[in-house]
Amino acid sequence: MASQRKPRRPEDDLVDWFTISYKSIYIVVLLVLAIGGAVYYHYFGKPINPNPVIDVPAPTVTTARFTSIEGNVRVKTVGTFEWVSADPSMVLRKSDLVRTGTGATAEITFFDGTVVHVRPDSLITIEDTSEDFATKRRRVAWHISSGEVNFQTGKKNVPGSATEISTPTVQRLTAGELTDGGVRVDQSGDSDVKIYRGSTQVVTKAGEKLSLGASEALKVDAAGKAGPKQVLLDAPVLQAPPHQTEISYPDPSRATTLLAWKPVVGSVSYHVMVDYSPYFNRPLVDQVRKDSSVELRGLETGKFYWRVAALDKDGVEGAFSAFARFTIVRQGGAGGGGGTPPPLVIEALDVRTNILQIKGRTEPGATVTVNDQRVDVQGDGSFNEFIQLDKGGRQLVVIRSTGINGGVNEQKRPIVVTF
Repeated sequence: MASQRKPRRPEDDLVDWFTISYKSIYIVVLLVLAIGGAVYYHYFGKPINPNPVIDVPAPTVTTARFTSIEGNVRVKTVGTFEWVSADPSMVLRKSDLVRTGTGATAEITFFDGTVVHVRPDSLITIEDTSEDFATKRRRVAWHISSGEVNFQTGKKNVPGSATEISTPTVQRLTAGELTDGGVRVDQSGDSDVKIYRGSTQVVTKAGEKLSLGASEALKVDAAGKAGPKQVLLDAPVLQAPPHQTEISYPDPSRATTLLAWKPVVGSVSYHVMVDYSPYFNRPLVDQVRKDSSVELRGLETGKFYWRVAALDKDGVEGAFSAFARFTIVRQGGAGGGGGTPPPLVIEALDVRTNILQIKGRTEPGATVTVNDQRVDVQGDGSFNEFIQLDKGGRQLVVIRSTGINGGVNEQKRPIVVTF
């Protein structure tokens, strides 16, 4: 049978060549396009990560916290309508309100080291607690609606950082670094500003601008108009009993304890306060007298703190002295030695400026000392002591408990004291 296949012509070879060549070209072009698309996608087509991981330092935690709460202290956080009891674990932020009741005090420490002591029957609002991410400038601010606040500022981390206070009649009080002062808003609406150390700039509601330095005071009336500057008297120097004195009486209820201090030049009277607490929020004695001494009768056994401020002829009160502490004990006591060491548990050891608070427990009847200063031990063995330290920097605190059988338990704890 004869083959039906046609003989191959030269034109057929040419067609095959062109067909193969076009296919190769298409493949190469597609390959180039694919590679180009991949490159484009790699560099330009990836979606932008809205939260890129950037290696930056951790931001500063810009908050304020309670470092001491005495009595009925309430807080209303921003966005809520309920007042709740203050707690050391609380974080205070912008627009939070803090209110102290009668006989109550609170100490608030801002993230930049500014310490605010809120006195009894006061209401304040946290207005700012922030740090600029770019400049590192820090700003803390609060408004005093009523009552009294004492404050201490630390060193500024960078120029331009600010500590600001306002009242109904003071638009802005800007405190310099290492400044101690007090601001009180009277029921009449007047604002009293006192600067004991450092400097401040004051802008009143009436637009007046003034500077206050150390030992200067200013009253701003309810209309926002400033009165003349006043010079504050020096703080009295306490003489007797000396700080950390233990006074022994056969019968404390019938004994008389004398408190005395050096007279202050220019003073006409003195404000004397005695309390169980160094915060003086519930004073046993709170009186003004002309003499530079006072006799206290019938004090019970225990630990007492006292301080004095001088008043001038216009009744302007200067800075209080640093507090001193004395202890009243009944004559006689337990002794012995060589017994089993008593338990000694330190629950808290906190330093605020140069005031050390130590809280803990030991056996009932034991004697506890901190750096050889005796602390008051309750009937159940618990103790909560405030101690004034005289030197700054890193140091060791020696806590010693001596049991009723003479046994001794001693602990040493490192602390850092800043003024």
